[in-house]
Amino acid sequence: METQKPKGYRLADPPAEPCVEPGCAMCLSLGVARRNARSSGDFSAVSDRNVELRAHHAEAH
Repeated sequence: METQKPKGYRLADPPAEPCVEPGCAMCLSLGVARRNARSSGDFSAVSDRNVELRAHHAEAH
């Protein structure tokens, strides 16, 4: 049996991580939580903190 490659499928680079705004306590808290998750190897939590940071940026900044 021959393996076929999917047609028209391209991988895209993941979006850049949101930055932590200086002087914002919520950004700082989420940034620290993201750094801690990354250092422990919990990349699902890193992604979750990025989603929360993006939502926070949309509301507060």
